[in-house]
Amino acid sequence: MRKLIVSCAFMVITLTSYAQSDSEHLTFKGIPIEGSITEFCQKLKNKGFTSIGRENNLSLFMGDFTGRNATIGVTSSDDGKNVFAVVVLFDPSSEWNTLVNTYSYYKDLYTRKYGAPTISKEQNPAHSDSNTALMAEVHQGTITWGSAWRVTGGDIELSIEKTSGFYEGMVVIRYRDTQNVETKIQKDLEDI
Repeated sequence: MRKLIVSCAFMVITLTSYAQSDSEHLTFKGIPIEGSITEFCQKLKNKGFTSIGRENNLSLFMGDFTGRNATIGVTSSDDGKNVFAVVVLFDPSSEWNTLVNTYSYYKDLYTRKYGAPTISKEQNPAHSDSNTALMAEVHQGTITWGSAWRVTGGDIELSIEKTSGFYEGMVVIRYRDTQNVETKIQKDLEDI
C-alpha cells in the first residue's frame, strides 16, 4: 500500500458545535457517509473505485473523481461499524501553479453547489512569486490555503497541504459526517 502523509496545516472546524439532531447524512458521490466500512466500501467499488489497501479503520481506493485520478480514503470508528469521513487526495505536485489551479477549480465547483465558503483563508508568507519559494513554504507547512463549507449533514474542507515528498504538495478534499463524527467523539470521550 502506498503511504501518503499529509499535514493538517489548514483550519479544523469544530464539529461538536453542530446540532446532533441533523437527520441527514453527508454524501460522497451520492453515497451517504453512514453504515459500516464494509458496506460503504462496497458501494464505492460499485461506483468503479478500486481498493488499494486497508489498515485498521482506513480503507484506500483509486478511481475517478470529477474526471481526475484520485486516491480516496474512507475512515470509520475503531470497530468499523460507522464510517464518518472520506478524503480525496489528488496526485502530488511540485508546481505551485498546478496546486493553486486545481484548488481554485474545486473551490469554484463547491461554491457553485453550496454557496460561499463558511471559512476561507488563502495566505502565503513567501516573499517571492517563484515556484521554489512557494513550494518551500508548502514544504515547511507555513502556507494556509483552504476553504470549508458547512453543508447539510456535515462539512467539506478543501486545502493545499504538504506531502512527505520534498517540496511537494497536494490538493485535499475532506468530507465529514456530523452525526458519525460526533458519535466517534463521544465514544473517544468515554475512553479517556
